[in-house]
Amino acid sequence: MDVEAADDGPLDWRTASSVCTEKELSALRSDTHPRRAFLRQWVRKESLVKVGAGTLDEPARLDLPVYGQEPPSWHGWRLLDWGGAEAVGCVAAREEMRLRLLG
Repeated sequence: MDVEAADDGPLDWRTASSVCTEKELSALRSDTHPRRAFLRQWVRKESLVKVGAGTLDEPARLDLPVYGQEPPSWHGWRLLDWGGAEAVGCVAAREEMRLRLLG
C-alpha cells in the first residue's frame, strides 16, 4: 500500500519523465490536474514495489494501466485505488486473494 498527500501544485516533469512510461506521460499531459494524475500513478508503482512485484531502480519498467482506464491490474496484481481531496492511495493485492475475499 502507498499513500501520498495530494494537492494541485505544479508537477515536476523531470521526475515524471524519469519514472513514467510514454503512455503514462501522455495521459499526464492531457489531464487537467497533472500532479494529481502523476501521484495516482506513483502510488500504484510504490504499492507494487512494496509487495515485491517491482523495484524503484527502474520504475518506468512498471508499465501500468493509466489511472481510470480498465483493467486496474498488472501481471496478476489487482490495483485498488482510493483518494480524496487531500490524499491518494493504492493497495496491490494478488488477484486470487481478492477473489477469495469476495467469495
